[in-house]
Amino acid sequence: MTRAWLVVAAILVAALLIQMPIVLNADLGCLLTENEKILDGKRLGIDLFELNPPLSVYMYMPAVRLARLAGLAPETLVIILVLSEIAAALVVIDRAAAAAGEGARERRAATWSLALLLAILPGAVFGQREHIAVVALTPFVAVTALRWRGLAPGAVAILAGAGAGLAVSIKPFFALAAGLPVILAMVRHRSLKPVLVPEVATAAVIAVVYGAVVVAVFPTYLSTYAPMVAEAYLPIRKAFFGQLLVPIAVLGASLAFLRLVAPRALKLESDAMPWLAAAVGGAASFLLQGKGWPYMAFALCMFAIAAPLLQLRKPPRAPVMVGGLAVIAVIAFYLSSPAPGFPPLQERVQALVKHPRLLTLTDHVGLAHPLVREIGGTFVGSSCSPLLLTAGALLREKSAQPSQAEQARLDAIVDFERRHLLANLRNGRPDVILVDTLLLSSFPFDWLGWAKADAELKRELSRYREVEDIGRVRVFVDQAGLGR
Repeated sequence: MTRAWLVVAAILVAALLIQMPIVLNADLGCLLTENEKILDGKRLGIDLFELNPPLSVYMYMPAVRLARLAGLAPETLVIILVLSEIAAALVVIDRAAAAAGEGARERRAATWSLALLLAILPGAVFGQREHIAVVALTPFVAVTALRWRGLAPGAVAILAGAGAGLAVSIKPFFALAAGLPVILAMVRHRSLKPVLVPEVATAAVIAVVYGAVVVAVFPTYLSTYAPMVAEAYLPIRKAFFGQLLVPIAVLGASLAFLRLVAPRALKLESDAMPWLAAAVGGAASFLLQGKGWPYMAFALCMFAIAAPLLQLRKPPRAPVMVGGLAVIAVIAFYLSSPAPGFPPLQERVQALVKHPRLLTLTDHVGLAHPLVREIGGTFVGSSCSPLLLTAGALLREKSAQPSQAEQARLDAIVDFERRHLLANLRNGRPDVILVDTLLLSSFPFDWLGWAKADAELKRELSRYREVEDIGRVRVFVDQAGLGR
């Protein structure tokens, strides 16, 4: 096993080198910026607004705090901390397997396989909430797979349960990936015993405690912002049948390779079933969220690949190996495929104003982030996607016929974001405003015209002059700052 851990260390170092130039994406840039604002005195749910529950923000606080202490970039600390989490997860899995009586050879193969899947497969998903949650969840699935085989994982199973509780707290949808293997075990044994184990109890306690903390510490989020998110953001969904292709393709490939490398793995009692069940849970999570973004399929992809990979007891035939590597490469490419984005703006903005105070009129987080970090600017918005709820409200008005009560709620949401946009303009005094010309990256929309329909916003925006039109983005600069 010493040699195994040396290989793991090499894999983690490789992941570090791969991620250094690519880790910073829109979501990560946004959440790091929000944490920096919190450290500077802003209050989440009062001065700052985030679509996701509070843990999505605060899980990055250690990286931001350590970065300030060490004088490093926060994204570098994110890579280091996530790699540390992967190492810890692998240790928990190995200790559980050792307690269950697995031999060094089997443990070594599992450790190498999971290290590659957790550290290298993510690509551009690395460090996002879904990646961190899946890393935390993997020991729980591994322990469930040991119990499936009638093995006892020992006391370390409690740590696996803690990881599952963290994953579910990050996103409740991960309860599907954690719960389906346990439910399958209950069906198989026709008993409640698979749920009456320490790791399940630990996961449940942590999730409940987190919920209580949110209620106690962030009441404004639950009473004010969460209902608006439910009303205007959650209904934004892609067509269900259009999203089915990804789960069908990934699960189909997993089953095909299981038949090739381990024919017994297609039977209910086979060792691969807990991993397959977790993959199905990941697929359900992907479909229920309804956004169709590749990073939301990471749990599906990771557990679907793990199911056949962990059943290998000897190197497969060359055609099977080549085909398997090709499928994994396609999945990795899919996970890292870029979202509909914006034209290059870094040099253009810097040429206008050095280290600007920046504001955006858009529903897309990717217009300001990570741009504002790359140019050393300051984002003065109170939300990373300042008009996303408004976009959801406008889309609902166009695609459905809301009732009078629903329309009143939608109008209140639009008014909420108008008021915060006005406050950002007055208090933040941005040097540069970037204006999107699409609604939800799909429909042409005049965000500037929408803003100027309000008299107070029109007055504040009159100080700005359009200086450039770059693709879908219009660039406005404070006329007083043009000479700077």
